[in-house]
Amino acid sequence: MKINQNNQQGFTLLELLVALSIFSMISVMAYGGLQTVITTKNTTQEASARIAEVQMLVMRISNDLRQAIARKVRDEHGDYIPAMQLESSNQGALEWSRAGYRNPANLKRSNIQRVAYKIEENKLIRLSWPVLDRAQDTEAFDSEVLSNIASIEWRFLNNQNVWVSQWPQEGDKAKQYPLPRAIELNMELEDFGKVRRLILLASNT
Repeated sequence: MKINQNNQQGFTLLELLVALSIFSMISVMAYGGLQTVITTKNTTQEASARIAEVQMLVMRISNDLRQAIARKVRDEHGDYIPAMQLESSNQGALEWSRAGYRNPANLKRSNIQRVAYKIEENKLIRLSWPVLDRAQDTEAFDSEVLSNIASIEWRFLNNQNVWVSQWPQEGDKAKQYPLPRAIELNMELEDFGKVRRLILLASNT
């Protein structure tokens, strides 16, 4: 029996062009969807990393503040600095003495440390000094703890349960209380907006 070769038909050129066009459209749509998924994933990962960074910073500041103690120090000129001091002329730099300064190497030094936080070029910097009472050649160690920060503000709860914006307060009665009862930290981040944290000092618990 003979097979009629004329009855066997393949795809025409037009059909191939239409099929390729449809395949190309589907490929473009699939690639666009994949790019959207990848972009969303990267954005989510960056946001999660940023949130973790901010949380770690707030935890570190809270830990420093909860160990604040009423220990004033001397500066490079021999003048006394209060146990806690907010410097309004230094972009809201807050400086205080804290206990719990670990000494794993058993060095001959105090377990009290002087620390401070301030803003420099939209970066939050943590300062620490190797000694409490400084000499003229004493230099602070500084480390960047957070970037993209627009501003930082501190508020202090005094012994009369009144919130004030400056520490230490003026007056003889205020001098009896070198540390506030609590501190409110307000930061404004360039990407996440405002962050607020209320910290109760351990010396008042």
